[in-house]
Amino acid sequence: MAENLRIPKISVIMPLYNGEKYLKEAIDSILHQTYADFELLLIDDASSDNTENVIRSYNDNRIVYIKNEENLGLIKTLNKGLNFAKGEFIARMDQDDIADVTRFKKQINLFEKNPDLGVCGTWFTCFGDQIKERVLDHPENDEDIKISLLGRSTLGHPTVMMRKSAIQDLRYDENYTSAEDYEFWTRLSRVTKLQNIPESLLQYRFHDSNISVLDQPLQAENAKKIIGNQLKYIGLNHSDSNIKMSEILFGNFYIHYFSDSEFKKLTNFANNLESRNKQKKFYNENILNNTINQRLLTIFNKTQKNISLISFLLKNRKEIITKRRFLANAKMIAKIILKK
Repeated sequence: MAENLRIPKISVIMPLYNGEKYLKEAIDSILHQTYADFELLLIDDASSDNTENVIRSYNDNRIVYIKNEENLGLIKTLNKGLNFAKGEFIARMDQDDIADVTRFKKQINLFEKNPDLGVCGTWFTCFGDQIKERVLDHPENDEDIKISLLGRSTLGHPTVMMRKSAIQDLRYDENYTSAEDYEFWTRLSRVTKLQNIPESLLQYRFHDSNISVLDQPLQAENAKKIIGNQLKYIGLNHSDSNIKMSEILFGNFYIHYFSDSEFKKLTNFANNLESRNKQKKFYNENILNNTINQRLLTIFNKTQKNISLISFLLKNRKEIITKRRFLANAKMIAKIILKK
């Protein structure tokens, strides 16, 4: 852990707080990467457990140990890491996760092939004592990621690597506790391209101390603010109603049932969003339109249908009707007539 004046290709930021239980697994998964040109910034946020002893058990000159004199919290610690980072690229890693040994190599290869790429995440595998192991997949390309951010975060924070020149002076915002990464991606999406490698290159550990478990209400509240900020950015009113519509349209939630009045509101919101985007030209118009139509079709199939709704759609979003199969439409009309 000697002072290293050489400039590494990657700076890995791993904030630590009372993480002794899984820390060795996390550190080992980084030190065993097939791409070895990196510095590992282990930033201890004034832990009170055995974290420091775990770190000092290593003898690897790629490790840089930084100890906060007082507890700064996660966001300030992350920003401290960004300020310390010397590498051309900055990778994130958490104290309780396990990186695939090929993660850095695959991300660096993608960056080198795409000089306009600023942020690269990967799919990841959720695991833990009380959950069924599953791969969490996210949209792959820039336009799909940007659009999906209107409803949810689609970059796994501990999987992400960033080009330092792309983030420049941007930092995590302390006003978005437990959702600071989501907010960061929305701002980065305005200045650089985003991409996910469609392969699980990290094991994300679920346990009782996860932020998503401890701070779920605050995380949900701040996520709504982040969605509202994006609506405001393209010129839409960031009202509670519009935020809810954006969550439904882009949040990928399962819909059990939708009323005809709710579907009309959702359709109007979608139309207004596309209209504002034509002026702002932030999202690709065709991809946005296709994404919205696919989601509306899915929700339409869960919606109570009547003549009023069909008439509304023919006037305001006729592709929802025309894109359905003829037989499905015939059955729908027959049901409405029989109810009459």
